[in-house]
Amino acid sequence: MALTILVTLFLLGAFLLFRNTMNKLQYVQAFRVYWITKNNAAIGSQAVSLAAMHQTSYPWWNGRGVQFRFKNYSFQVGVLTKKGNSLLEQLGGRELDLPTYAIRKWGKDDEEQALQGN
Repeated sequence: MALTILVTLFLLGAFLLFRNTMNKLQYVQAFRVYWITKNNAAIGSQAVSLAAMHQTSYPWWNGRGVQFRFKNYSFQVGVLTKKGNSLLEQLGGRELDLPTYAIRKWGKDDEEQALQGN
């Protein structure tokens, strides 16, 4: 009887924790832990693998963890490693020191030389 109650409470808690969370990042900032449930895992991929996460919306978290796959569903759990500063940083871009008009001239100089036959 007690085991049945414990299993029921566990399943109810899991349902309340994971409902409406498919393909969304969920995290507890105080413990720096995150989890993601996805429904688009590749069927031929490994059942257990290392995983990385880059959040492309505010607050720009990065994370490292482990991903478990079952059929076409996957569950990823890990540790939040750091916060990025912007979407540009999350996507691997960088700020340039030159103004935009100087950058526009890069391609035009090459085109002018090609038209002149140099």
